[in-house]
Amino acid sequence: MRGPEASVDSITDSVTGLPDGRVFSVVLDRKIALARRTLKPVSIIYFELDEFASFAPYVREHAMRSTSRVITNTVRDSDTICDLGHGVLVALLDDTSEAGAVWAADRVRNAYTDSPSRDIVTLSAGVACYPSHAMDPQDLLDAAQAACCSAKNHGPGRIEVAIEGDTF
Repeated sequence: MRGPEASVDSITDSVTGLPDGRVFSVVLDRKIALARRTLKPVSIIYFELDEFASFAPYVREHAMRSTSRVITNTVRDSDTICDLGHGVLVALLDDTSEAGAVWAADRVRNAYTDSPSRDIVTLSAGVACYPSHAMDPQDLLDAAQAACCSAKNHGPGRIEVAIEGDTF
């Protein structure tokens, strides 16, 4: 008798087709471990659709599909993009400093202004970099999330960089 088989759908979001938070957690742990060994930076860009909860379900799906395409088409092929759910997408950038991550987030924001969702949805982002903002994978994600929260508090469509020790 065979045990239950995992399907590709079990680790990807059905709307965006991107890997989910479980995949992100594993990849983040491994990327941080490699960064420690090679002494290279790793950055996270935490993207969140502004006012996502207020959208009708069909608008949410359209916005997530559109946003995931923009991010995927804008960042490097070697970067990891995951869907954490509830309007949150994260990009994990290997060998990327804080300045490089801000530049990448700005490129995504600029590309987003040409997307079909631009009149309905805005995208805020928080940037955090290992080892500048955190040494632990979860702390790094928390720092990026806190930076995104700060960006949203200052108005829609902003990018903020984490402050050391600025986590939830």
